[in-house]
Amino acid sequence: MNYDQRRAELADFLRTRRVALQPEEVGLPTRTSRRTPGLRREDVADLAGISACWYTRLEQARDIRVSDHVLNSLAEALRLNAEEREHLLALASEDTRCSARVPTDGVPPALQRILDSQHPHPAFALGPRFNILAWNQARTDVYGDLTEIPTEHRHMLWLFFGGYMRELIQNWEECARSVLAEFRAATGLYVHEPWFTSLVRELSRNSTEFRSWWRQHEVEGRHAAARQLRHPSVGRMVLEECALIVDDCSDRRIVLEMPQPGTGTENKLAELSCRSRPRSPSQSQPQPQYQSQSQSQSQCQSQWARNAPMRAKTHAPQRTVSWEQQNHRF
Repeated sequence: MNYDQRRAELADFLRTRRVALQPEEVGLPTRTSRRTPGLRREDVADLAGISACWYTRLEQARDIRVSDHVLNSLAEALRLNAEEREHLLALASEDTRCSARVPTDGVPPALQRILDSQHPHPAFALGPRFNILAWNQARTDVYGDLTEIPTEHRHMLWLFFGGYMRELIQNWEECARSVLAEFRAATGLYVHEPWFTSLVRELSRNSTEFRSWWRQHEVEGRHAAARQLRHPSVGRMVLEECALIVDDCSDRRIVLEMPQPGTGTENKLAELSCRSRPRSPSQSQPQPQYQSQSQSQSQCQSQWARNAPMRAKTHAPQRTVSWEQQNHRF
């Protein structure tokens, strides 16, 4: 296996963490005459108890083997947090794990039923590559129909940095940076794979924000910040994410988006659920825009139980417009 890309990522990660750390943060005197920011390579080597020459070879992406003891010493020297330490160990690992063993589309029927059971709360299944494998109707109600997007772009990074969700999410920058940091934390073992390098190259070419933030090597676990949406039909909603690991050695996750209490989001999700269900001719009387949670859910519950498709299909005539034009509809 070719580890050149992983060594390059390791070298870049060490460098960005080194220049972000100031001498006074590690007990060294401030050097006012030094032009370059952060610590010197010699400083990191001294703090970690290794030779400066050997550490320099690491930042040069040389083909050398590093023990866990040395990596943990470097993590201490660079003041890495738990997520950054795990990322460092993953980049330096010789693990032969390959994300290609997981299908890039679809999930088992039982997993799809779990997603559907979360209605009217949005839910989706996320693969180890951060591609969306399946979703429920509620996610379509909130974010739009993923079947209109090419399969290769049903990916969390493409959805955030390809323009699809920028206008819908009010705190887009916070959420986009967080998803990017989560992706980096979760995919350290896959940086040598062709899909990974191709994804980074394409997004860097298409998004200035992605290109700038990717160079910063931010790493974090699951982000707890709420996602603030401005939906074109029901207005402001606030959703909080919760990820559950699928225990089948597939590295898949179920991501639930729960309404934040006290924001009226629960009622609006119930209203969107009613709107997405086909109405019979007898249902012509207008309904109040927002009802109580119990009223909205009672009207929709029996209908949803009888018919819960995974996706909302569109029946409009085909338009000769690009995907980039389509995904700005919010």
